[in-house]
Amino acid sequence: MAVVVPPKNDLQEPCVREVSHVKYQIGFFIFGFCYFGACTVYQMIERSLDSGFCVAALAFLLMSTLACRSGTPPIVFTSDRDGNLEIYSVRFDERGSEANLTNSEGNESSPILSPNGRHVAFLSGAEMDSGLEIIGIAGAERQKAFGGGEIITPAWSPDSRRLAYVLKTDSGNTIYVGKSDGSESIELTTMAANEVGNWSPGGELIVFVVRDGAEQGLYIRNPDGVNEFRRTDGPDSGAVWSPDSRFIAFLSTRDGNPEIYVTSPEEGEVKRITESDAPEYDVSWSPDGRRLLFVTERDGNAEIYVVEIADDGSSANLRRLTHNDARDDQPVWSPNGKMIAFVSYLDGDADIVVMEADGQNQRRLTNNKFDDTQPDW
Repeated sequence: MAVVVPPKNDLQEPCVREVSHVKYQIGFFIFGFCYFGACTVYQMIERSLDSGFCVAALAFLLMSTLACRSGTPPIVFTSDRDGNLEIYSVRFDERGSEANLTNSEGNESSPILSPNGRHVAFLSGAEMDSGLEIIGIAGAERQKAFGGGEIITPAWSPDSRRLAYVLKTDSGNTIYVGKSDGSESIELTTMAANEVGNWSPGGELIVFVVRDGAEQGLYIRNPDGVNEFRRTDGPDSGAVWSPDSRFIAFLSTRDGNPEIYVTSPEEGEVKRITESDAPEYDVSWSPDGRRLLFVTERDGNAEIYVVEIADDGSSANLRRLTHNDARDDQPVWSPNGKMIAFVSYLDGDADIVVMEADGQNQRRLTNNKFDDTQPDW
């Protein structure tokens, strides 16, 4: 990248030239470090700058710093530490910096971080009259996007521009898809669906669940409300599309207790992943789509396991990641797949804990006498 350096201005004060020069170099250093991930950032050209570039250099430094922070999004979660439910964030760094994003007198819960890491969608208000709101990751620009009843299972589109959700009213359940600013909301299907799973990685399809009656099972449909296909016909729920598009994982009681299955989005072939006498739940795909996190109670209490999923849908290398007498649940992957955040009840209350993908080096990010739950990363 060529850097065009303006000629020296002999009338420029020496201190002004020095400050401008330093800020300019630091700004480019941060930019290079954050966006290119280089081990070595090329040596900056050491020349003075005209005073007219001081403001631009400082602005560039600020934007670069913010970009670096946004490159590693924080974990967002729900906490009742303020006497009501609030949305908090905590950064996975040495300080573990926490922030109350909503800071209101009402209840907010179920945060989901946008794929670009810039916004958080969450539910607000009473259970039967909730709103789906959006707030910036720094706690600014809060706005209500959707309402009109009880909203459940919201899901971001991969491009962070739209949201799908179920609206429950006295007349029944309806799935809607709308822009994150609350505009252009359309009805996805005429079926009385119970939950939205998530979007396909390319955003071309949405998986949703019908739990009851002759129409029970998993369905996929274009977000514009066309080309609807049924993929399963059992008592299924909790559908999650794999990031590599190979499978949809889901929970089902078709064989008794809740177990984990996968199905092909194209053909609908179903394969069973877990088989135990205890329930399994809280399913989460790794970012590469090769591993599944889940919670099982096969050990007498809730513990977190991981299993590998092969190209043919078979499972291998089942491993237990947590070994505690207390409950561990709600696991989620970090964006790079190297870390896992989860909820642990080691002290009786719920704290946010992180560990490496193999279960090693567990560390609490929150530690208080209240309940911190529903992490998303």
